[in-house]
Amino acid sequence: MREWWLVAALPGPLHASPGPYDRPMRIALVTARELPRPDGDLPVLAAAATRRGWSCRVCAWDDAAVAWGEFDAVLVRSTWDYLGKIDAFRHWIGSTGARTVLVNPPQMLHWNLHKRYLLDLEANGVPIVPTTLLGPGESHDWHEAFARHGELVLKPAESAGSFGTIRVGADDHDRAQSHRLEHAGRDLLVQPFLPSVIDRGETNLVMIDGAFSHSVRKGARWSGEPEQSRGLVEPTAEELDVAHRVLDATKELGHGVPAYARVDLAIGRCGQPLLMELELVEPSLFLDRAPSAADRLLDALASRVAPN
Repeated sequence: MREWWLVAALPGPLHASPGPYDRPMRIALVTARELPRPDGDLPVLAAAATRRGWSCRVCAWDDAAVAWGEFDAVLVRSTWDYLGKIDAFRHWIGSTGARTVLVNPPQMLHWNLHKRYLLDLEANGVPIVPTTLLGPGESHDWHEAFARHGELVLKPAESAGSFGTIRVGADDHDRAQSHRLEHAGRDLLVQPFLPSVIDRGETNLVMIDGAFSHSVRKGARWSGEPEQSRGLVEPTAEELDVAHRVLDATKELGHGVPAYARVDLAIGRCGQPLLMELELVEPSLFLDRAPSAADRLLDALASRVAPN
């Protein structure tokens, strides 16, 4: 991947940055060397930064030639290849966060990389999809799981882009055990399959600096399948309430307010919205469909950089 700079090269009125930061910033938008699909957020963010007179550079997280400390802030975006080198990615998070302002911050990113965060949020009152976490090599009573839930969803606890996420038909013990053996060295989540992800889709609520921005409806996605967005939707009052409860619990757990977050919800068998995922590392934010959210995100970034 070639990295590139954008400095007042895109159309649009040039204006000073709003908020507390009163000089042009140098920011990095962090991506991967190779992407499975284009990142629609990058050009929207770059254009918004350029209109402010900011210098905006797009570069890969694992490019050793990048001097991260030269930036006022580093915004994590489409680092979608980290799963195969997660230890290196964790090291990059720590080292970059020690040199400049990393957004979201290191502690929050480390916590969100492993889906045990779902159990942390549940313990703080968030309604989640019922989740059992299996440690590496830990056996499971599949008879009991099928008896309780019927169809299941299995996914690695460290996963991105639906990696290793499968739907297992009721009483298909062989497939469940085979998948467990395939990922024997990983923590694994066992969850009930929710029919609503097929019938209605999941609602992804984008939260900027703790406030609701916009949301999209997406279809179910299994391992190896492309993302299927169904466009912008208005969330229900119940979905908005859960999204705010998720961020309140995140703050109560000591992680603060994320500059960006995507709260992925589905309707449970109980008829109420349940948290499927809280995405704080590298979620698509669908800024190409809600471009004004890019300015709000840059405001949030600026507010996290102490003025010189």
